[in-house]
Order: sequence, then structure tokens, then C-alpha cells
Amino acid sequence: MKTLGLVLCLVVPLTVQAQPLPPPPPVLAAAGAFFALSVADLGASVQWYTERLGLRAVLEVPRQNRTAVAVLEGGGLIVELIQHDDATPSGEPLLRHGVFKVGVLVEDFAALVERLRSRQVAIALGPYPARDGQRANLIIRDNAGNLIQFFEK
Repeated sequence: MKTLGLVLCLVVPLTVQAQPLPPPPPVLAAAGAFFALSVADLGASVQWYTERLGLRAVLEVPRQNRTAVAVLEGGGLIVELIQHDDATPSGEPLLRHGVFKVGVLVEDFAALVERLRSRQVAIALGPYPARDGQRANLIIRDNAGNLIQFFEK
């Protein structure tokens, strides 16, 4: 009996160690989206995001230290626009290091496409239908040339 107890003490820990651990939970569960953009003309960009995407300005920080800021919100999306007098364009988004586009998940992709078209938002790429391994999506370019990709949730 002592031998059986000793064998069990040695075997049980090995079987417990052999079982794979469950994956850790996601870091966060997002309920919306946020991105910040450096723009050359704050007023023109605020107007574009208001008219084209239906966002509303919730914060406007007057120019100080050669920088002005506006924050816009709507439909779960928050966009911070920053105009700094010393900023320069850095070329075509796909040909530079760093963030070259931002993405947003939307509940009703077909309705989004319809609203973008009704507001004369030029679609840069797509819309692409959902396929195996790919969500329905499209990419627009804002008035400052930034790429924004929308995905069907």
C-alpha cells in the first residue's frame, strides 16, 4: 500500500503538469474606438469629421504653445485632432513607419456604407464583402489624407 501511495504521489503531479493551461483573458473589452491625428488645418478637419462622419465637437482647446486641439465624439468613436504649427507632412501613409491607418468596428456595415455615400465620403478601397477569415470592410481617406478602415463587427 505504501508503494501504491508513493507511485500515486509521483504520477499525479505529472498528469497535472501535462494539462495545458487555459489562455489568459483578453486585456480589455472595448466598447468603442479612439484615435488621435495630427492635422494641418484644425478647422477644416473639425468640419470634415462633423459633416462627413456626423461627430460633434465636445472639447476645443484654444491655441497655446503653437498647438490647438479639438476632440469629437459620436457613435462610440472619439477622435482627437491636433494642429501643431511645427508639424510637417510625412508622405504617403503606406510608405512611412508608424501608424498608417486606424480601424473601427461597426455594428451595421451596410448602413455605414450607405451613410458614407450619402455624405459624399470618398471610399479609397472597398467595400469588400465578408469572406472566410475576413470581415466586411472598407477604407476611407479623410480631408488630411489619413486612412480610416471600418470593419463589420
